[in-house]
Amino acid sequence: MCIFLVFYVTFYDKNRLIDEIKNYLVMIKMTPFLSRYNFILIPLLLLVSLIVLSLHFQSNSNLAQYLIIDFLFTIPLVYFLLIRKKDIHKFTVVSVFVLGVLLSSFLIPIENQGMLKLVKLYIIPILELVIFSTILIKARKLYQGYKNNNVQNYDFFETIHAASLEVFPSKIASFLATEITVFYYAFFQWKSTDIKNNEFTYHKEGTYTGICIGILLVILIETFVLHMLIAERNLVLAWIISGLSIYTLVQIIALIKSMRSRSIFFDDDNQKLYLRFGFLGKAEIDIENIKAIRSINDSEKLNHISFLGSLTGANMIIEFKEEITYNYFYGTNKKTDHLAFIVDDKEVFLKRVQDFL
Repeated sequence: MCIFLVFYVTFYDKNRLIDEIKNYLVMIKMTPFLSRYNFILIPLLLLVSLIVLSLHFQSNSNLAQYLIIDFLFTIPLVYFLLIRKKDIHKFTVVSVFVLGVLLSSFLIPIENQGMLKLVKLYIIPILELVIFSTILIKARKLYQGYKNNNVQNYDFFETIHAASLEVFPSKIASFLATEITVFYYAFFQWKSTDIKNNEFTYHKEGTYTGICIGILLVILIETFVLHMLIAERNLVLAWIISGLSIYTLVQIIALIKSMRSRSIFFDDDNQKLYLRFGFLGKAEIDIENIKAIRSINDSEKLNHISFLGSLTGANMIIEFKEEITYNYFYGTNKKTDHLAFIVDDKEVFLKRVQDFL
């Protein structure tokens, strides 16, 4: 509906409108590129059309309700129909729905957002519950499968991430898995993890924990001071900033606890080495791809497994014969021909790797 209105508003000519629609349909049918990516182009064109209409008819309260319906339901439905036979995660419809919620929140005047408020109040919480329930159910099944098959490389984060990948594309899955893991380690993981013979810690003698505790103290002090200063002028903004600071504290606490649980380990059966930095860094390395390994003490310009590497330094570096891709921060992938990291018992670790080589 919205696309035809835009064409009409633009051309004011019925015959020209029909010609434009025919040309558009022929272009979609005849052009391979457009046919291949129509699941992106058609919803995008609809979105642009709705944005144009929203800007032109902001004062029309009756049309606003139809625009909200198009933003929240029509476009996600069109997107779903276009991807239903493609190898695309069906849960990406949720992303289109959320985008519609955000756009309509900004474009539709507040006094005309009655339907949108109901959606935010009832549908969004139900949607969140469905998503997290789906991920947790899949994670439980995967965990049981790993346990029955004696898979070594699994823990809470790995299981949640694998379950999220079955529901969402890689980037979204990594983000959701990281957020769920933050709350798990911050509030539910209290037991200490036993270190096996093929595992190595990196939080005891290194500076990771010290740096994280230092950041915690700085944020605590700054949060209190900033809240008092900003609250004098804008109380809402003060609480927003304080809320973000508190969540950052929760993330750092979760990171500290995850470093104690997610150790570096060797998979002897598959000849692999797994480097980790809590839930915010991971590298899967084939032993055969290791060119050299050595201990370091100076602060060279290196690629670190930890995003805090420039602050903490490293005591070990591995060089690779071929570049590897490793997980760096919130699902960010980076390529490198070497990796620097900290390991507590570096002499034993070095001997273990050299024995493999």
